[in-house]
Amino acid sequence: MVANRRSKNAAALSAFGGSCGLVGSAHYRTIREGGKRTIFTIGYEKRSGDELISLLLDADVDILVDVREKAMSRKPDFRGSALQARCEEAGIQYEPIPGLGSTEDQRSALRESRDIETFQRRFRKYAKRHCIESLDQLASIAKKKSVALMCYERCHEDCHRTGVAELVADAINASIIAIT
Repeated sequence: MVANRRSKNAAALSAFGGSCGLVGSAHYRTIREGGKRTIFTIGYEKRSGDELISLLLDADVDILVDVREKAMSRKPDFRGSALQARCEEAGIQYEPIPGLGSTEDQRSALRESRDIETFQRRFRKYAKRHCIESLDQLASIAKKKSVALMCYERCHEDCHRTGVAELVADAINASIIAIT
């Protein structure tokens, strides 16, 4: 069954010029066990656009939720409009929710302190106060469709999307799986 899905995904990806050589080597790490819904998280650090799409197809993700404050990147594949076009070509919906991004001040404090635990704790506190509408929007989407939260950092624990995933998973009793 998995082999058939990967074959189908490879065909879908190659239809728009993509390659899926890394699909078979995707690593999934369960972060939290929950009910029947699953929230995936993925970072684009050290990935190509083709690899990201392949991994999303392999995980049967319906919607890629961009949780960056600004959908900008030095890597052209991961700028908002380019990412949206790639997703659409692959049959994946692209949904930016900038209200779930960490702020510039939060990122600056992390760069200075290099204390990810304090950053995570402060971000969760901030999100509970200031991101309620965006968290509700994401929870509504995740109740109905398979979603992957995307930001830059490849390691789930090094990114604010950890807090976003945990807050939404708590609200809808979902599992969290990191695509590494």
